[in-house]
Amino acid sequence: MNILRRTALAVSVIVLSSAFPQIAVAYPSPVAVPAVTVPGPLPVDDFVILEKPRRDVQSEYTYVDQPLAGSIKTTLVTVKLADKSVDQTNAAVPMGAAQASLNAASTYWAAQTSGRVSMPLINAATAVSSAARSTQTPNEIVDIVSRELGWTQTPYTALVMYIPGAYLTNGAAGMVFSNGSVGGRIIMPENGRLSTPVLTHEFGHTLGLDHANSLQCGSGISDVGPGQYSGFADPTCGIKIYGDNLDVMGISHYDYMPVIGAPLWEMGRFGNGNEIADAGTVTTTKSLTLKPWAGTGADRAAKFTDPKSGEVYYLELRAPVGYDAGKATGGNRGVKISQQGSGNSSILLPPSTLPISGNYSSTQAWQAGTTFKTHTGTRVTIDSVSDSAAVVTLRPPGAPAVGYAESVAINRSGDKASLDVRGWAYDGAKPAESSQVHIYVTTPGGIRTGYPVTANQPRSDVNAIMQVAGDHGFAKSFDLTTAGTYDVCVYALGSVETADLGCRTLNLEGSAPPIGYLDSVAVALSNGSPVLRAEGWTFDPGSPAASIPVHLYVTDPAGKTTSQPFTADRPKADVNAIMGVPGNHGYRADVPITLSGQYTACAYGLAVSQFNLGNSLLGCKSISAQPTAAPVGYVDTTSVNSASTAASITVKGWSLDPGTPSASIPVHVYVTAPDGTTTSTAHMADQVRADVNSVMGTKGNHGYQATIPISRAGSYRVCVYGLAVSALPLGNTLLGCQVTTAKATAAPAGYLDSVKILAGAQGANLTAKGWTLDPALPSASIPVHLYVTYPDGTTKATAYLADNSRPDVNTIIQVVGDHGYEEAIPVTQRGTYTVCAWGLGVAGLSEGNTHLGCRQATY
Repeated sequence: MNILRRTALAVSVIVLSSAFPQIAVAYPSPVAVPAVTVPGPLPVDDFVILEKPRRDVQSEYTYVDQPLAGSIKTTLVTVKLADKSVDQTNAAVPMGAAQASLNAASTYWAAQTSGRVSMPLINAATAVSSAARSTQTPNEIVDIVSRELGWTQTPYTALVMYIPGAYLTNGAAGMVFSNGSVGGRIIMPENGRLSTPVLTHEFGHTLGLDHANSLQCGSGISDVGPGQYSGFADPTCGIKIYGDNLDVMGISHYDYMPVIGAPLWEMGRFGNGNEIADAGTVTTTKSLTLKPWAGTGADRAAKFTDPKSGEVYYLELRAPVGYDAGKATGGNRGVKISQQGSGNSSILLPPSTLPISGNYSSTQAWQAGTTFKTHTGTRVTIDSVSDSAAVVTLRPPGAPAVGYAESVAINRSGDKASLDVRGWAYDGAKPAESSQVHIYVTTPGGIRTGYPVTANQPRSDVNAIMQVAGDHGFAKSFDLTTAGTYDVCVYALGSVETADLGCRTLNLEGSAPPIGYLDSVAVALSNGSPVLRAEGWTFDPGSPAASIPVHLYVTDPAGKTTSQPFTADRPKADVNAIMGVPGNHGYRADVPITLSGQYTACAYGLAVSQFNLGNSLLGCKSISAQPTAAPVGYVDTTSVNSASTAASITVKGWSLDPGTPSASIPVHVYVTAPDGTTTSTAHMADQVRADVNSVMGTKGNHGYQATIPISRAGSYRVCVYGLAVSALPLGNTLLGCQVTTAKATAAPAGYLDSVKILAGAQGANLTAKGWTLDPALPSASIPVHLYVTYPDGTTKATAYLADNSRPDVNTIIQVVGDHGYEEAIPVTQRGTYTVCAWGLGVAGLSEGNTHLGCRQATY
């Protein structure tokens, strides 16, 4: 765009539009600018007035021959105009704010020049009285104040003067007057949010720089060649002065000073001279990596020369780094493309050059996936953009790739399906060679994958029609497993330009997603632990007989979600009848829960058929799992039963769970024996207790009676617990404890009435006769043991049962039953026999056995 550089102007630029106020944040400078009130009507133009040098006239700035170096010794004054008071002057142009803006501008330009250039303050004067008045023009005021101060411009000197008033009389936010050497006179209006950015901008003019402009075309084209329409080939094109708002020499922003662009950077020979890599003339494809232009280091930007026009283009990555932190955002974060313009100006080439409303554009950078094309056909493709790097590819102008995607179709046979792509392609720059084709397939799930294919199949028809040699046909088949919509795009790759062979949208028909429902969600108990129980049904219409997987997702009151897979394989006759399908399709799943509060359960049916349209949400349900009170109940009585062969303690009472008031619940009985050992037994409170139901207002059976065997006399402690059966109870309940004493029963009573030896034809018998009974069981016949000591001194014991009738005993002792014994023991030895009798206690807590007596008899 050489013609643009020749015709670009360098006299005015839009500074700020009131229709587009900027967000105020701190610019990246070590010098803080005092907070100020945003002024009223905003300025229209910022003028750069070139003064006539002492020996000749300079119409525009010229390139510097050597890198700038030196300190622009600056005199800073606030001016009390003749029609303003001292108080008005100090309030409008406080010296502290003016010095802060000067320091910020000096810091900025030191950063751009690697510390070679600065604007040190050497003199400052506050409220300097002047004969100039606010009604005079800025150049008249500048001349009067300069004469009054006796100040004249010499190289590397500057005079900065602040006067009251929101803007200068011509509506500008700042002006500079220079005789062509480095330095000049700058006039600024009262302090505001534009003060620092505008002062920094004006110092750029004192360094020899003109404005950062942009191309503007009614056609929206991003680059244009020379022509007869005011120097352009496109009659709708022109220059938008100050149109580059990503450059400090472009339109000014509240509070921000973006980094100066690469074209002006190179004009002014800023930095170290190694920041812009020269990619040379683009004759082959090249890949470049750009680093943030507002960062540091060498080769962070690049420039290239168009092989046909010879024009130079600059590439910068504008990222929110350093001085670009506030403005290189959104559409201004990306690759900025520009050129040098006439009069030390620059020209921005944005993605769209259509005129915009207002003065600020938020889409001046090129984004990843876009391609800039010079007016001669050289292309710059933005491959990727991040805050740390951008990759671009340069391609020279030339013949593009050629091709055609003849067939893009889905073919299905039974349970198999394929995507088949067929066509031809070749590289326009190398028509005899087999070239590459890229096929991009986007699956129904939204995943896009590229597949490289070589077009190397014979196609004599293509050769004949297109008048090329070589093999250029291609074909590719993809096996498909998922039903749904597929997007297919085909590209022919060329060494110069890739050809878009078109995109197709295809649909692989599949079975409907699973059908089903989440019938219910409830809190229940499973193996004594609370669970969230989900029940429902589902099946896959494509495989109606199959039991399909189900995934259940449960979100607890703390927000944690757990999942549980299972299979819908429970019989569900109603579903089979209504839906007309075979197989088992019901499900029931339990998910353990521990918290009280709101639970949400969502069930999904997973398709199993070969070509399906995905899974289905069977439903979501919420339920509140609240804790229930612990069981209630009481220990009514405890009693000891010792009048039995097995002594026991019987405990009676009742218990119920308020969470399930009609259910019979377990009770545990703990008995601590006199020796300190404790045993426990489990029982059910399932006996009828009408009194409990009446008082508690419930139904069901809630009484309990437990009998616990005991084996010794003494004090027993009996405690009973009611066990909760609700899903989320507050715990089990101690129903009460009672202490009871089990007393020992008396030992047996009785007597050995007689011992005789009776001889007969069959021999002699030793006959013992008597009675015995256990007072604790007075009606029972108890054992009696007879111990016989023979004449030779040996003793033998024989056990009997005292079960003979003894009415005399019953009458005297006042008992019933049979308690007598009369036992005959054969004997053969001659001599004296001794017989001793013992009555054995049978009551569970008997004090022991009783010696009934001893008697002798002689044979």
